Amino acid sequence: MKLLRSFFSLLGITLLLAGCSSSTPDTTSPTVTISQPRNNTTLNSNQVAIQGSAQDNTQVARITYQLNGGQEQQVPITPGQNVSFQFQVTLQQGQNTIAVHAYDQANNKGSATIQITYDPTAVHTLSGAVVSEYAGGPVAGSTLKLYKNGNLVGTTLSGADGSFSFGTLAPGTYRLEAQKPGMAGSVLEGIRVPEMASVTLIQRQAFDANASTTPPTLLITQDGTQPLEGGTFTNAIPFRVQVDTSKDYVRPMRLIYVALGRTPGATFITNSATWTRQAFSNVEDTGNRTLSGANVAGFGSTSGEAVYVEVVAYDFNLNRSHYLIPITFKNTSPNQNNTVSAPTGVAATAITLGEAVGFYSVKSPTTLKVPVAKGMMGELTLDPQAAPEGSNLYVEVRWCYTATAVPFAFDIERSTDGTNWNRVGTVGGARSSSCDTNNPLNRPFFFRDASPDLTPGQTYYYRVVARGANQAPSAPSATTPLPPFFAPLLSPADESVGVSRTPDFVIGHPQLTIGADGAAYNLVLWDTLTGDSVAWQSLAGYNLLVEFGTPDNGIPSGEALVYGFHPPSNRVVFFTDTAGIIDPARPNRVPVDTTQGTVSIPYNFDGLAQLPALQALRSYAWQLFVAYAYKHNPQENRISAYSIQTWPSSTSFIRITRPGTQVFDFTTGQ
Repeated sequence: MKLLRSFFSLLGITLLLAGCSSSTPDTTSPTVTISQPRNNTTLNSNQVAIQGSAQDNTQVARITYQLNGGQEQQVPITPGQNVSFQFQVTLQQGQNTIAVHAYDQANNKGSATIQITYDPTAVHTLSGAVVSEYAGGPVAGSTLKLYKNGNLVGTTLSGADGSFSFGTLAPGTYRLEAQKPGMAGSVLEGIRVPEMASVTLIQRQAFDANASTTPPTLLITQDGTQPLEGGTFTNAIPFRVQVDTSKDYVRPMRLIYVALGRTPGATFITNSATWTRQAFSNVEDTGNRTLSGANVAGFGSTSGEAVYVEVVAYDFNLNRSHYLIPITFKNTSPNQNNTVSAPTGVAATAITLGEAVGFYSVKSPTTLKVPVAKGMMGELTLDPQAAPEGSNLYVEVRWCYTATAVPFAFDIERSTDGTNWNRVGTVGGARSSSCDTNNPLNRPFFFRDASPDLTPGQTYYYRVVARGANQAPSAPSATTPLPPFFAPLLSPADESVGVSRTPDFVIGHPQLTIGADGAAYNLVLWDTLTGDSVAWQSLAGYNLLVEFGTPDNGIPSGEALVYGFHPPSNRVVFFTDTAGIIDPARPNRVPVDTTQGTVSIPYNFDGLAQLPALQALRSYAWQLFVAYAYKHNPQENRISAYSIQTWPSSTSFIRITRPGTQVFDFTTGQ
């Protein structure tokens, strides 16, 4: 990304560095985390697998467990600073206490304990939601059918909010199907109950409502013959995905997507600087392939980690198949033994799109000029696959890591209170000597969180944990996603006649309504007879920034600033400053109405129109070429959220930006 010059005074950012020291002799106990099953889980089977990890500043030498206070039992591991463990226990009926102990070479002991209840009569619940896109709107009234071993065990309808629930379920592996008139079919195969208590099912609008809505059936193996499920693999995972052409689906296939994750849906992030997935377009057979290198970076351990290979496939009618294949993955990367430092410069930025993006369709362009902090402009990358499955909301987390010891992985964690953290993703570890301390959008490492539970108006905290022999968390960064932004065209109205030859172009400015601190517009006008551009109504193509007063943007309530870069002047010009914050003369060349929420952009207000006035009795059209809102984070001195209504198309310079963009025609008078 390119960093542009400051517009006006920029607050400084101080980077605080902290040192650390080690002590001898070693008195630090290992830490133990039990990841599965969850504490206070009730099972109706007496067999349960216990999974987790242990870390130590020197080395985890051995791990033991106790069942109900009994004798300690050894768990086989490969000693190291960061180890994973897995073992099976047989529960007694009623409540069971399972304690896992880790010992280092100095015999320091760390422990974790969970309680599991074994009730042979217990039943479980599977709940979730049906959404039209991964972070998108609910699908109400979809018929959901749940199968176990090919047998139908339950049927229900999704509610108004897309929610559903199945009760009285026995432990096992399930298949969930969704059907609704006008919608494509969707299936989620490989749901583990009770481990997966909640799932999200994605159901898209059918491309052709009269075509088949049966999702494609997939055959997923190592090489066309050997099974993939349940296998143990080291450093690489062979796979082959084939569409069962003997079953119903709509040809041709649009996409087959394969990636590695720890929980269902966790693989649905776009490529990061250190992690990639594999995608195949217009094929029914991927051939023999391998997940390796950047595909598996940050996953696994020397002793093995339980993970999922996730496969998603779309046929031509947008029927969707999603398969979860559990495997054990071993990773022998030496970076697991490095003592790592905390990442720096973590910045979380929420991006809301006015319209969902389908991840297999063509997207353009990829960048927007945006304010990144007070007085500073940069380029925001709109990754076409950042919000996969057509999502309209994601959070981009960027950070730096300049320390010498390279982490094995970066774990991205999220919190709603800044205290309790949940991991939302992992990417491979790396280091970079570059770290832009001014522009947070220009930092080298990134992860994009498109979790379906992201909600506009909710503040989220993110941190990045560097993981090697130890774990080193960064300082947190906060963002509050904005709702979708839509600035309506008001005047000249569509199909209006007798319009002035020097009209005022009035648009709605709903900045305050959605909780934003400002918005940017790029308005274009053209002659409908010739198709020629008549005028960039905003600064020869540069954005016009409009900010109504809020507590976070430093402008008094009821006042406004309108400004932008003026090419002939080669500087930022303030066209409106109702409070005299920057210009004591209080210019009002672009009038605003903060009560009604409108902005009036006079024809040729910037002196850059090609004609001094429009031609008489001529038809013209106008539209917003670019429109987005943004929100300040004063604690971090940066913009932390954008809500983007429209952005230009690289294939059509004028007129068409995105589907649904308003284009108003009018005819001038005498």
